Amino acid sequence: MSMPNASLATALADRYRIERELGAGGMATVYLAEDLKHHRKVAVKVLRPELAAVIGAERFLAEIKTTANLQHPHILPLFDSGAAGQGGSEGGTFLFYVMPYVEGESLRDRLNREKQLPITDAVRIASEIAAALDYAHRHGVIHRDIKPENIMLHDGSALVADFGIALAASKAGTRMTETGMSLGTPHYMSPEQAMGEREITARSDVYALGAVTYEMLAGDPPFTGSTAQAIVAKVMTDEPASLRRHRKAIPELVEDAVLTALEKLPADRFGTAAEFAAALAGSRTTSRQGATQGRRTPTALPPYRLTALLLALLVTAGLALWGWLRPGPPAQYPSKLAILAPGIGGSGGQALQRQLTFTPDGSAVVYVVVASDGVNRLVHQPLDASVPTVITGSDGLAAPIVSPDGKWVLGTWVGRGPFRLPLEGGSPTALPGAIATGYADWDKNGSLWVAAGSYAEGGVMQLAGNDSLVHRLGPQSEDLELEQILPSGKALMLKKAGGSVTGQIVLVDLKSGKMKVLIDRPTLDVRYTAGYLISIGPDGILQATGYDEKSERITVEAPVTIGTGVSITGNGFAQFVVARNGTVAYIPEEPRKLVFFDRSGAVRHPIEAGHSYHAPMFSPDGRRLSTDFISADGRDVWILSLDQGILTRATFDRNGHDATWTPDGRFITYSSVRGTGLAVFRVRPGSATPAESLFASTSLGYTGLWLPDSRRLLTVTLGLSPGTGQDLAMLENGGHGPLTALVASKFNEAYPSISPDGKWVAFVSDQSGQQEVYVRPLEGDGDQVQVSLAGGGDPVWAKNSRELFYRSGGGTEPHLVVAGFRTSPQFEILSRQQLFSMTDIVGTNPHTNYDVSPDGQTFAMVQASPATRIMIIQNLPGLVQRLRGSTSASP
Repeated sequence: MSMPNASLATALADRYRIERELGAGGMATVYLAEDLKHHRKVAVKVLRPELAAVIGAERFLAEIKTTANLQHPHILPLFDSGAAGQGGSEGGTFLFYVMPYVEGESLRDRLNREKQLPITDAVRIASEIAAALDYAHRHGVIHRDIKPENIMLHDGSALVADFGIALAASKAGTRMTETGMSLGTPHYMSPEQAMGEREITARSDVYALGAVTYEMLAGDPPFTGSTAQAIVAKVMTDEPASLRRHRKAIPELVEDAVLTALEKLPADRFGTAAEFAAALAGSRTTSRQGATQGRRTPTALPPYRLTALLLALLVTAGLALWGWLRPGPPAQYPSKLAILAPGIGGSGGQALQRQLTFTPDGSAVVYVVVASDGVNRLVHQPLDASVPTVITGSDGLAAPIVSPDGKWVLGTWVGRGPFRLPLEGGSPTALPGAIATGYADWDKNGSLWVAAGSYAEGGVMQLAGNDSLVHRLGPQSEDLELEQILPSGKALMLKKAGGSVTGQIVLVDLKSGKMKVLIDRPTLDVRYTAGYLISIGPDGILQATGYDEKSERITVEAPVTIGTGVSITGNGFAQFVVARNGTVAYIPEEPRKLVFFDRSGAVRHPIEAGHSYHAPMFSPDGRRLSTDFISADGRDVWILSLDQGILTRATFDRNGHDATWTPDGRFITYSSVRGTGLAVFRVRPGSATPAESLFASTSLGYTGLWLPDSRRLLTVTLGLSPGTGQDLAMLENGGHGPLTALVASKFNEAYPSISPDGKWVAFVSDQSGQQEVYVRPLEGDGDQVQVSLAGGGDPVWAKNSRELFYRSGGGTEPHLVVAGFRTSPQFEILSRQQLFSMTDIVGTNPHTNYDVSPDGQTFAMVQASPATRIMIIQNLPGLVQRLRGSTSASP
């Protein structure tokens, strides 16, 4: 065995004497050591440095405590844990935990030696593991990585190890994938874990134990293959072979218990590990023999289970990693590939745009990411590549579309119009006109079609390569939004929105000009591919409906759900795209928790997770909190009673968002998309009175904050003045308009916040080359004072003290900073103090995404989910057939 790491030995020298390395696994290296205090042999497990870096000491130490509280005869106990070392390049900080040194071997060692275990031994060991898991599950702990390597055998008895590391690693989420490691082993992963589901239950551990028991009896796991991809494909689609086919001596009750534990659907497995152990022992009260005898033929799975064959690869911009699964053409089965894509989604006005597209052949996706410097960039990701490539010259672009020849990508730069650049990168070229690429599509001849006010002349029209007008539809197209030109080039699909984000989908024949209704239900977006219309409503459910392009008719009326929880922007863009080869991609809406911090960084949850919360804001009296999120009926504003913990819906627009309170706390003001612009409304929460319409404009970028006298709203505009991007402006006359510029320059100004006395405005500008927080008088021409140092954003004034909060920036770990100041004889920053880390806190643009309570002690924030994904559906026709439970030909 290897000698110990010298830096590690030094870091632990006051507590343990490291003797030698015992072994190394995917997540940790194990050392034999002497406990200097108790004079006993121990096993010290040290996390791999790259895993330690992404988990972080705080998270690791918090989660590893779980193991310390698990006291069971078949759970390997935890003696100690900690972080040792000084950081830096020499040795770094070591995250470690200490367990008894077991004089024995692992179950993997024994299987390598014996291949198959005696039936009585296999049943006994499985029952002991089940007892340990049942105890842990009853204490709210799920292992997540049961495999022979994590089962120690001491005098023949089983000891389950590594509860803490599995839990800590599972919560590291996306950052863990950057290390190239994945939690779980394909041979023992349950189907739901292979699909990357966020909520893993105890039944997943039951599945893993079933797989381990199968291997002890048969000599191999239930599903094997030459690659991880092949294994996971079998996990999702195949049934395990009969154990008695391998060994006739295996009792039928044992076989039935193991195969029941290996059911695809969690609800069809044993409810607890104890039930599995009882079934192995022959208890007919818990075994499912009667219900399952003779039923080992392939069975149809529920739709959302059958869709997945693969789980997650990849990706973080600039960081190489290698996941288990690479897509290989052609797809033998319909599949879902989860690409982990940290940073996807864009910021600023770009966050309201479409974020991804396919190359014409469907072999790659192009999508928007926000880099560590806060800048939006486009990346190009072939489906068979392990890392994306940043498209040089794409800074600030969103809403990408790729030309039919695959050589060019077009994107929109908010406030500056459309640009194009080579797909392999280069210098961007501005395009004439006012094309919004989110409402554009290329036909097969290379002409660009645009609609929905995306061109200066309005309406639906065809443009030649030089942006000259070739063809324009009649006046009936003025209020229509372009969805897609069909592959034949003979017809257009358009949305008849009538000022809303949803509407009918109509088909326009380009030769005759005739229009007919295609989908007569509220629809956000629709695309055609491979014989299906892929449509989505405000509930975020993606559906496929059979459609014959030649006859222009729907062939199967009943749609099939192929995806749920699809991300939808505040202005109604659904984040999905199709390729002409039948591949579909979408961005799922990841749940984001509403969390409360105090000044020390201590966290509490005012309400359970379950939605992707956005724009939390305390009412003036601090008793309520407004926030918006997408529910089954679309995005709207809800009010959380902090006394009772009850959410009450306050708006009913199905796209209401960005609520702010009036100074008296009686009303909320919110934004809703109307046509291609934004409208501001005011409503009293809990009142039956309809919302009052205040103002609407295509230049409006945010609801706005009321001044203390309630006469004006301070808001953000897009291109209000020539040559500008984001600006600060006043919405005059009690919110009824007009808009008048407050801070308008060639730079971007956003994130406004008004001091409690109404005399000062804090905001963010990029005038220095990076985002910084500034303060200036709300009235007059007083000096502008920089507040942040080396980057900053998200300013919020304290309501009752001389403090200003903001998020630190500049490429370091972001923190909430509190700045003390004085206003006389001039505005001056007196102090800056870091409060707590904001690493996992979700920002947004052009407004802050957190708020401080009136007493200045509580911060309402939105915490990111562990992963951000792009779901890739391959072989759509095959998927739809499976979901319909039919083997008939596609329509």
